[in-house]
Amino acid sequence: MTRLLAIETSSTVGSVALAVDGDVREATIPVPREQTARILPLIEQLLGEAGIELGSLDAVVFGRGPGSFTGLRVAAAIAQGLALATGLPIVAVSSLAALAGRAAAAERAADVLVCIDARMGEVYSAYYRVAVRVPELVGAETIGAPEAVTAPAADDWLAVGDGFAAHGAALERVAACARAVLADASARARDLVPLAEHELAAGRTLEPEQALPVYLREASAWHR
Repeated sequence: MTRLLAIETSSTVGSVALAVDGDVREATIPVPREQTARILPLIEQLLGEAGIELGSLDAVVFGRGPGSFTGLRVAAAIAQGLALATGLPIVAVSSLAALAGRAAAAERAADVLVCIDARMGEVYSAYYRVAVRVPELVGAETIGAPEAVTAPAADDWLAVGDGFAAHGAALERVAACARAVLADASARARDLVPLAEHELAAGRTLEPEQALPVYLREASAWHR
């Protein structure tokens, strides 16, 4: 079993999770502007409740995005700092893939189209096939107009993410083909854990300087 600390701040609700030998504790931060100030105290709280030291973990995990420009920088910076202080490896997990994995497990589905509001009239989107809790990306993670999103060719799939709420009219034709639309779902820190365990087992870890967010959009174009 593994011991992981996960940080997810790609959306408006930030969260931190501590996974110790299959037991996952999570704390959330519902106010985006409080994420920077509250994450480290919450990490200390979770570690204290579990009675373990940060340095005894197997890795630090962060949601690499795509998502909120400011939020992604927070998660990456904290992961880098903790790794530098302890020598722990870092595991980066796609926030879209994490969301797809949670939705697939909850709804017992194998195909998931994730669509997240990227603001500026655009959406982040990606299509996943999920096997044994691990989402496999089909194609690529993209950013673009919601009108450019297409429905998967699968017969039974889920539409997941706040893009379907923020751009309901533009995505109505796509959502109409889905088995269910989970428009209020967003990635959480606990959702990163299954994917991080898979990455860690495969030896795919990062040094602090390699742990960078994935914006898809040029950073200079982003406005909160």
